[in-house]
Amino acid sequence: MFGNIQTKSVLRKVSVASTSSNKSTKSSSAPPAIEPRKKSTQLPLPAQPSKLSRPSTPQHKNAVATKVNNSTSKQALVRKAVKRKAVTPPPQWDDSSSDSEGDSEVSFDSTRKRIRSSASSVDPSRTLVDRTNSWTAPTEDFPLAHAADLVSSDPKFLPAFREEVATEVELQYPSNSKRERFYLANSTESDGYKSIEDIGETVKFVCANYLPPAEAARACDEEFGFERRLNRAFKGSEGDPQEYKKILNEYNTLIETRVKDGTIEKVLAGKHGMSFDWMKRILDQVYSRTVSPYVESLKDYQNGTDFVYGELLYTLCSKMFKETGLRSDQVFVDLGSGVGNVVLQAALETGCEAWGCEIMKNPCELGDLQAQEFPQRARLWGISVGKVRLLRGDFLDSKEVGEALKRADVILVNNQAFGPNLNSKLVDRFLDLKDGAQVISLKSFKPDGFEIQERTVNDPRHLLKVKKLEYFSGSVSWTDAPGNYYIATKDPTDLIAFQKKMIKGRRA
Repeated sequence: MFGNIQTKSVLRKVSVASTSSNKSTKSSSAPPAIEPRKKSTQLPLPAQPSKLSRPSTPQHKNAVATKVNNSTSKQALVRKAVKRKAVTPPPQWDDSSSDSEGDSEVSFDSTRKRIRSSASSVDPSRTLVDRTNSWTAPTEDFPLAHAADLVSSDPKFLPAFREEVATEVELQYPSNSKRERFYLANSTESDGYKSIEDIGETVKFVCANYLPPAEAARACDEEFGFERRLNRAFKGSEGDPQEYKKILNEYNTLIETRVKDGTIEKVLAGKHGMSFDWMKRILDQVYSRTVSPYVESLKDYQNGTDFVYGELLYTLCSKMFKETGLRSDQVFVDLGSGVGNVVLQAALETGCEAWGCEIMKNPCELGDLQAQEFPQRARLWGISVGKVRLLRGDFLDSKEVGEALKRADVILVNNQAFGPNLNSKLVDRFLDLKDGAQVISLKSFKPDGFEIQERTVNDPRHLLKVKKLEYFSGSVSWTDAPGNYYIATKDPTDLIAFQKKMIKGRRA
């Protein structure tokens, strides 16, 4: 997205980071529909995976020790909590699910970790389960950016446990798709990727959202659930990697069994929306495995022009979708889509057909990487998403954008840094919108008090009815301050009434 932003605040704050695309054969089972730009990505690909080992130099060992000792208070609390000894054995899992059917989403009452129970978007007409995926027989291999790929070739990563070579594990997702490969490794950077967190969060959301209620409650138990037991096995890098792997294999077996016996498909088929945090988990994985390795390239722009990069964050986008009532049977268009974040969020959160157009080279190429990973990641999670189309070029000149705008129900324009000339041209483009179409912007296209007068009766801004709304701190990437956004609805009612009154007055 374009925006008036400081370069130090470019990247999206996510808890997981980078891997590259993994080459493999394509599946005969069609993934969710997506059409990336024709031009191929020119960014360099990461090196091929190799065994990840811990450097033997004292300097690296000291760095790891310092990182552990300088944990934040929140991390210290978590690590202290996981050292408590179990007083009863962990739950046993049956070979078949006998729990009653229904919505399995589990809320955690603990203040340490909580899954939001409220859905980001609920559309009764939407089918959340991926019906293109076979739930009874394994699918063929398909391209996927594995978490292990970049970690294995990046010197910033060291084994998460006190071992010379990082343990490699696999993680089963709630579908019959192949497992994702991980190295149990963490970045030496404080805000870098940590495989332990990635795995733990994924396990938590799978157990909470894909199992029948009683089984989900056991799997998510604060004392004996999978995430808790994995944390115990980790013990802040002092634990046992083989015990960690054993618990993870137990989780993998449970989820694989529930996929094969049809339980997970049945649970997912009863859902018509997803929680905000569940949605965020999937998008974070896409972003971290594609954009994060090259995020520095997004700083390559010139302030004071129409071509400035900035991102609208998850919470604000979700609020915008709710305010406009965006549904799975509608069309969304993002003019100045950057790396495609909002386009992908719209397609995942609401299931709508989502379009984006971007002119700057680096965001376009990172958007292409996301477009390649997004349908595969959705397939892992068994989720049906809306059709996505990302375009490269000037949205004022693009015929494809013009055709999409004619069908669009919701249009987003992050015009925070746009000059008056570009905003004026955009208003002219809105003449092609259908009545009732809604345009979201960070600057209003219609000034306050702009009333219809005979001398301005042909101004296209009179076709817009504007509503001013507020966003809160932490909604955009370029500032922590709150601000406003606007929703302009194309509604010619007032203009038609004025024109009739004007004609009647002339006749009199």
